[in-house]
Amino acid sequence: MSVKNTTPQELWSRQRISSLDVDYDFWNARREVIQSFAQMSKSCIFTVDVFKGRYDFASDNFSQLFGYDPQCISNIRHEGDLLEERIHPDDRAQLLDYQVEHGQFIYSLSPEYRNEYRQIFQMRMLNARGQYVNVVSRQQVLEQDKNGKAWIVMGIMDIAPDQLLTDRVKRTVVNRRTGEVLAIDSTGVHQWLTNREREVLLFIREGLLSKEIACKLNISIHTVNNHRKNILEKLNADHVMEAVNTARRLGII
Repeated sequence: MSVKNTTPQELWSRQRISSLDVDYDFWNARREVIQSFAQMSKSCIFTVDVFKGRYDFASDNFSQLFGYDPQCISNIRHEGDLLEERIHPDDRAQLLDYQVEHGQFIYSLSPEYRNEYRQIFQMRMLNARGQYVNVVSRQQVLEQDKNGKAWIVMGIMDIAPDQLLTDRVKRTVVNRRTGEVLAIDSTGVHQWLTNREREVLLFIREGLLSKEIACKLNISIHTVNNHRKNILEKLNADHVMEAVNTARRLGII
């Protein structure tokens, strides 16, 4: 599926979350905690409900820092209206591509790994005085459904220390569990392979079979084959030699 003709809503729908697997009594209590924190914080905080496909909460700081009408923030809480209106139009288009690309990466992973990654963006937004300023937005999965699928996503936005305006969104993706920062090449494309997947691909390049790779890495053949499958999907390759060539071209190996 092409990034260009996919929407975030379509990616969210691929989670196929069932109403039986989400607990809104639990989430309503957790939301109250976030709302209390938001009242103390100077950051702009929002949450997205992937099951409902809409914004779930936005803090009052969006009005104070970025000049949103308080009624707009109220509507977001009750109707899920969008927050994107004050993002620079060029940055908004890039963000959409990045978020869809990130979603495709996330859904290429096994479910147990999908919620380990935090996206960090620097982009331009209009502030309360009508001036474009650099903003840092950190987004990650906050709550999962009973099957480990991303259900509630939280974002925290602040004015960036770096106010040298550029015409490109800056993006970083960090593995929250390991601290690994995923590399991005000069075109802005993520080099999505994990360290272990790069190891497997290097052995494939040397001509080793799955059984030999499993022995060298002290893992099961099943795990090696899962890595091979993920490598093909992430690099959009039909076979391993195409994956090797693509990875070499991108500088991953």
